[in-house]
Amino acid sequence: MFDIAYRLWLLRQFSKLFLPPLAAVYTALRLLEHTSNPLVITRDPDVLKCIVSTGFPNFGKGEPAQIRFRSFLGKGIFASDGERAKMHRALARPYFARERISDYNAFQRHSAKVCDILLSHARRSEPCDVQDLFARFTMDTAGEFLFGRDDFNTLDMPLAQPNVEMAEGSKSAAVQGGYGDFVNAFEAAQILATRRLAMGTYGWTMAEFFDDPVKRHMRVVDSYLEPLVRDAVRRRKNLEPEEKGEYESFLDHLADSTSDVPLIKDQLLNILLAARDTTAQLLSWTCYVLALHPDIMDRLRQEVLAAYGESGVPTFENIKTLKYRKHLPKPPPLTPPLTLRRLRTVRAILDEVLRLFPPVPINVRSPFNDATVVPTRQGPLYFSSAGMLCTWSVPSMHKRKDLWGEDADKFDPERWIDPSRARKVVDNPFMFLPFNGGPRICIGQQFAYNEASFVMIRLMQLFDRFTLAQKDAAPASALPPESWKTANGRKQFEEAWPKNAITLYSKVGLLPEVDV
Repeated sequence: MFDIAYRLWLLRQFSKLFLPPLAAVYTALRLLEHTSNPLVITRDPDVLKCIVSTGFPNFGKGEPAQIRFRSFLGKGIFASDGERAKMHRALARPYFARERISDYNAFQRHSAKVCDILLSHARRSEPCDVQDLFARFTMDTAGEFLFGRDDFNTLDMPLAQPNVEMAEGSKSAAVQGGYGDFVNAFEAAQILATRRLAMGTYGWTMAEFFDDPVKRHMRVVDSYLEPLVRDAVRRRKNLEPEEKGEYESFLDHLADSTSDVPLIKDQLLNILLAARDTTAQLLSWTCYVLALHPDIMDRLRQEVLAAYGESGVPTFENIKTLKYRKHLPKPPPLTPPLTLRRLRTVRAILDEVLRLFPPVPINVRSPFNDATVVPTRQGPLYFSSAGMLCTWSVPSMHKRKDLWGEDADKFDPERWIDPSRARKVVDNPFMFLPFNGGPRICIGQQFAYNEASFVMIRLMQLFDRFTLAQKDAAPASALPPESWKTANGRKQFEEAWPKNAITLYSKVGLLPEVDV
């Protein structure tokens, strides 16, 4: 136990005192080289290109990482290597490879509830915890495309009233009821599993020798998910072949592929983590930066109104029949794929949010073999032994000034619109990795872009302004430390405290007031 505590203290001191100046010079650092847990920390796109793409067969999550997250993610896609990882992707890819009318219908139904809730708060001049709100939106949407259920209705349940004394959950406001039990357990398990990363390869096993706290929370999560899985498997078995038709949900797709309940449950849990948490955080941080930059919100709103008016709804059906005509007073509905090509500001803002606040900020890999060499522009990087941990910070790489310019710490969507600046990412795509890359790139990337774009278009049709209400309506744990005001980099700008528990979040959430 003393060794674990000392290791944590040492890493904290190193991070505070030495990592910033060293990171300004080196893009890959070797730490604890002569210990049982050697470590490489990198923010070099060349290294990451090799690890996740060109040298992909030589690297994986590694057995220690899989064990670290097994009690949370089971043997799902995010905690697998090799053939099992390929099997999970092969199961999931056909379902995510096409866009479905039902996806956009779900976006419309549930985003309408989000808008109604925000309008209600605006009329009462009350702030709203948008992190909780968007997590419910993505949960209800995921309920349809993952589980084939339209009765989750978490947006119909009471929201916590934001104030400085509000009850706190693990990552956001505490939620009551059966859904609350699931969310609180789901988020607590994420935090506990993430903490293991700082305890060395197997140090966390000593701290949890007598009790695995993640399993306690996962029993609650399993009690919520397992009946849904068993019901789907039973229902699918009872259908005649001619009755099955197109899969109504991802769960139906899995149930038609296998009757292995633990396998289906692990796959669903992993995809749910991606479908609920990552998109909810993208939407939350987008509202946050628009509150800090009202001029950019004005530009976004003007672009949306020019394309859709105040009531046009993006739909799936019109993609083949409608052309974009900017000067129509009330243009007909357009499809999200066409929107992403035409409404440049929407996509530019989402990409800039993903650059500064990537949904999964930390990732790890390990070489499968001894003496693995990664070529870089600064010279070869050697991994002396198999299993040697390599970790990278996506936000750190996304804010390298030599890659992104002297304004790398600032929110500027123009960097994605200006051809000369946008060209940098085209020429060096591994400098921008919000969805990972290579063979394990996120298979739900386009779904996330479509969902987030749809919601932001609907919000811009209704609201003139977002006002951040963190200081008046959030507990102290949601606010950045006072020392950040004099810190270097982006910290000095922040009015919310970004934290990591597998996905990036802000404690309790972002609480904007909306003026209609």
